[in-house]
Formats: sequence, C-alpha cells, structure tokens
Amino acid sequence: MRKDICIVFILSLAILTTTATAAPKEASGTVIGVDCGDVFDVLMIEEDPRTGSGVVTVKLADVILSEIESAEGEGAKEFAEAHLMNRTVWLDIDDLSVAGRDPLGRLLCVVYLEEPDGRINLTHPFNRLLVDAGHAEAHDFQEDEFDPAEWWPAWVVINEVEANPEGSDAGNEWVELYNDGRDDADVSNWTLTTAGGSVVLLEAGTIVPAGGFFVVTAGGYWLQNSDELVILRDERGVEVDRTPALDDQDDDLNSWSRYPDGGDEWIRIEASPGLPVPPIELSMGTISDLAKESDNWLIWSDGPPPSGLWDVSDFLKS
Repeated sequence: MRKDICIVFILSLAILTTTATAAPKEASGTVIGVDCGDVFDVLMIEEDPRTGSGVVTVKLADVILSEIESAEGEGAKEFAEAHLMNRTVWLDIDDLSVAGRDPLGRLLCVVYLEEPDGRINLTHPFNRLLVDAGHAEAHDFQEDEFDPAEWWPAWVVINEVEANPEGSDAGNEWVELYNDGRDDADVSNWTLTTAGGSVVLLEAGTIVPAGGFFVVTAGGYWLQNSDELVILRDERGVEVDRTPALDDQDDDLNSWSRYPDGGDEWIRIEASPGLPVPPIELSMGTISDLAKESDNWLIWSDGPPPSGLWDVSDFLKS
C-alpha cells in the first residue's frame, strides 16, 4: 500500500507495540509426537499442577482445521511436524476449562516456540503460524479464555534500508517500515535514529496499515554507507526495533531487507520500497553469511539517543 506525498513516503513500517498478552511460562516441554496439525504430545520439562509429569497431549486453542484424512489436514500435520518435532514449546494453559483440558481430556493451550537462543517467540504463537500458513482458521471459542485477535497485534519493524541508492544519494535514501499485525498502527511522533546522529521524526497522524509498508525519506544525506545502524523509537522514546550494522558500498539498485518481510534474517537484495521482499533466491548475501566471515559484523549500540529532531514534514515538497 502506498501514500504519495511527492517525496516517496511509501507505507512500510512494522512495530511491536504489544506482544501477546498471555503468560506462556506456565509449563514447557519437548514435542515428541504429532497426531494432527493441532494435536501433539509433549514430554514435560517445566511442570504445572494441571500437566503432571511425563507426556501430555496438547490441543491448540481457538483454531479450526480440516479433517486429518483430507489433503488439507495432512498438510497441516506435515507443517506441525516440521515446526514442532523435538522443539521446546511453552504452554499457556486455558484457565476457564476444568483442569485446563477440553472434553477429550487434552490440555487446551496457546503454544509458543522456544528459539535456539532460549528466547520465547511471544509474537507468533504456533496457533497463529498455522493460520498464517493457511492450514487453519482462527475462531474465538467463548468457552476458553483466549482471544485470537491478540495473536496479530500491531507489530511495526524496520523492514528495509537503502543507504546507497543508484545515482545521487541526497534526498534518495530511505528506510521502509512494515506492520505485520492485523490492526493499523499509529506511529505519530515516532523517530528513526541513525548511527551518524540523524533523527527523523514521523509527523502526527502517520498511520501504518495492517500488513502494509511505509517508506520514510528525508532531504540531504542521512544514512551512512558503512556501519549504519537505524533505531526505531516510539513517541515515549522507548526502543521498538533496530537493524544490525549495515554496509552498503555499492551504488546500485540493491538494499538490505528483512526476509521474509518482518522476519529475523537480513539479506542484500533488489530494493522493493513499499512492496514485498523478492524471493530469497535472488539475494546477494545475508547478514548471517557475513557474520560468519567477521565476528564484528553485527554492531549494537546501547548509547543514549542524539539530541535534536528532524521532522519529516520539513523535507516534503509540495
């Protein structure tokens, strides 16, 4: 989605204004078997009085799947096996059901994946992943405590950075934002801070639509071609997202972009302001590749934000 205001001001922001409101640390375990897309067996690690020890059967809350005998049902099972088998998961157990279980005695849960570094992925519970992948439909069953709408918060991140466009850089550098949520995100008075000390203020009334992009540009030179790090902060100054340190020495049509849109990996690929990132097969390289070559590639800064703000509207031409 685009918003034309002379200088390219294309919709592309992604913010994490909130994570799922659930508390997933009630219990955890390792998935040892998958019955179908929404039912699987978990060997308990961190126990809850409702789980007991040993193996418990988990049923995903608030999703509807096709019968396992159907092609769609088999696809959902294969998806669950690929994403869950031998993975550590954290369970948010339904507090409204008797002993947290459905009528068939299965533990009714919203399930969160533990990442390899030990973090819990709070923004994308597996219930949501099934829906996003087209293997299930979300449905708000009133008998349980959960609200599937909370799985798609307004989630805005820095999605793409073009610090060295083809031709003149002045006035042509841009940062794309992306909203991965189902609700529009109000980013009034948010800021983008660069490694060189530039601070761009998003004007009041700036909205990033659900699933949409927002490209921010400014006059002059505001993005460095080497060791550039961009930080997104909300109107209170709280950090929402930051990029790794990015090098862009080539005066070409390629940029650094998240893959997939809103994802964790950064790839060097053909620039796509306001549009989905191209297929990863077309990428020139990834941050992960470069990190293997240089332990110092990723540079993170915890220093205070620089003083002084640039209002984006100051750079817009009528």
